[in-house]
Amino acid sequence: MEMLLNEYDMVVGAKFDNGTIQDYVDDKNTYGLVRIEDSTANWFLYNEIDSDNESKKLYKDVTQKEHFIHDEFGEKIVLFNKVGKVSFEDFIKKINEYIDDGLGQII
Repeated sequence: MEMLLNEYDMVVGAKFDNGTIQDYVDDKNTYGLVRIEDSTANWFLYNEIDSDNESKKLYKDVTQKEHFIHDEFGEKIVLFNKVGKVSFEDFIKKINEYIDDGLGQII
């Protein structure tokens, strides 16, 4: 993965062979966007104890609609607004690669 930097040289996402991932795409900095080929999904990390009020509100709203949650010991990757044929599981794999590479700044 190749990191994407903002004007302050902070990591804000990454590019990979067939897509991109961004940490934040909304005004409140609560969720990001992952694109694989022609499919997209919004995503964010959620933890019941440590998440801020905006994230808790978003989590409550998202879980009322179509969504996918990957839970690893209480740290959840939440996907929503998926468009396209790429599976939720493939999106999770890319997000985990991004986080494991140490590029993700939203943890």
